Amino acid sequence: MIKLPEKIRRTLEKIVKEMRIKEDIYGVGLFASWSRGDATKSSDVDLLVLDKGNFSHEFVERIEINGLLVDLDHIPKAWIHGQIPPELDQKINEMQILYDRDWSLTNTKLLMAKSYGSPERVDIRTEAHVVESDIYLSRATSAFSRKDFQSAQLFATMALENVLRVLMEVTLEPFSNSRFIEKLEESTAKLGMQNLFTEYLKISGLSGVDSVSVEGKLKLFKVIWDEINFTAKQNPRAFESSHFRVKTKLRYYLNPAFLQGMIMRTKSLINSGKAVEATHYLNNVFVDMVENYAWLKSSIGKVKLDYTTLMRSLESLEEKNPRNYKHIIEFLNLSDIDKLGAAETIEKARKIMIKIRKERKVLIKNHLLES
Repeated sequence: MIKLPEKIRRTLEKIVKEMRIKEDIYGVGLFASWSRGDATKSSDVDLLVLDKGNFSHEFVERIEINGLLVDLDHIPKAWIHGQIPPELDQKINEMQILYDRDWSLTNTKLLMAKSYGSPERVDIRTEAHVVESDIYLSRATSAFSRKDFQSAQLFATMALENVLRVLMEVTLEPFSNSRFIEKLEESTAKLGMQNLFTEYLKISGLSGVDSVSVEGKLKLFKVIWDEINFTAKQNPRAFESSHFRVKTKLRYYLNPAFLQGMIMRTKSLINSGKAVEATHYLNNVFVDMVENYAWLKSSIGKVKLDYTTLMRSLESLEEKNPRNYKHIIEFLNLSDIDKLGAAETIEKARKIMIKIRKERKVLIKNHLLES
């Protein structure tokens, strides 16, 4: 078990003490960087919260306590009975249990410790990434056929990133929002597939970033965050009536403590000379935040959101605030995307996806069964 700094240990003791008296809370576990032992001064504290409340989707709350930023990742208690969702595997595997009312977390942790690195479980997780990648590529091709080349570019890049996660699973590299580039590079090197890493950087537009460009992106992130936050506050009824996932995600993203953490972590990465990592970190969070903002805007305008043509839909939704739409497009580097550029990205992503899909089971066999 990783020894924690005194300040964090005391904070966790306080949180657990409060959680123990809540009727719906059945367990609390520390996961991510502080559990793995690779945390930095800018790392937040991540807690898995086993919750028997009346909800069926995972959601995260951010709190600030004793000067620490803490994410409470609530998962339905029912999720750890029966077939565990593959997206929980890493969290459970690296978790340090802090509270376990009925041994549910302990039993699940023991099960995951035996199966996490097995070829069978890795096959399940990699299959999930392939499916997610296929979904995004389908959206990209659909957007392209409808002449929304900006959405096509965005979704094709997301499809590529999802399929590359297969390589990280095969090499058992931990996922981390702020260490994705580092871990992807390590994974491709271990598998002798460095060319895919280089190609990904080119396709995603990350190969040419530097500290100056990411500093500008961070400032733009704050500008867009302010606008989204203002819109949410001006429309409380639409916000509260939104779908559970949209509401809980926006509540998390629009928490000032979230913005504080984003700025701290991004600046830490920049100061460490990791401009590419910092840019990916901002992009990754931003896309999800904007997607949920689009759902909120559609609720406000009482129109149906066409997710396939997300960028075109957002342009229409921001008709009265074109500057914010322009900022979003600028942030995502989609301003100059045309038909030819989108078509090229889709084709490159498709080829890499086909390659990884064909080699996935062989990679699992060679790297896991024979290691």
